[in-house]
Amino acid sequence: MKAKQIVTILLLVFVAASVVALVMKGIGGESEGERAAGKAAEKNAGPGESAAERVREGDTRIIAYYFHGNARCKTCLSIELYALEAIETGFPEALKSGEIEFLTVNLDIPENEHFIDDFQLAARTIVLERIVDGKRRDYLNLHRVWELVRNKEAYVAYVQDETGKFMNGES
Repeated sequence: MKAKQIVTILLLVFVAASVVALVMKGIGGESEGERAAGKAAEKNAGPGESAAERVREGDTRIIAYYFHGNARCKTCLSIELYALEAIETGFPEALKSGEIEFLTVNLDIPENEHFIDDFQLAARTIVLERIVDGKRRDYLNLHRVWELVRNKEAYVAYVQDETGKFMNGES
């Protein structure tokens, strides 16, 4: 009987410790990916301002969009983080000067739903848009991000290569 009580107590302690660990993780235990996604989201076109409203007359630049919804899996977060890293490390001067901008856009916000038709989106993705004199000239959907997301180096190289070509008018 004593052995059974000891095992029961040990199991209860284990369960209690597990619950405490889960609660603590939920309170402040943001993962590195969630923190980095939050950094990218700071540049988000929020509910009060649609991404389209950020384009002004006379504006000439490239906008790299990451399109997502309310529910975001680990792969979706990686797509955003790797794209942000590719832009930040591949084009730091262009980013600093405003020649290129990285925006995250939640397609589940009603004022952003137009992007689905604008860019013929079938999945969450990265899209490059060229703005010339305040008007959309063209865009490029980087649809291979889903194919390459499991290989960070190949993913970053793909985004940087396609962005470089797009900036130079080669694609």
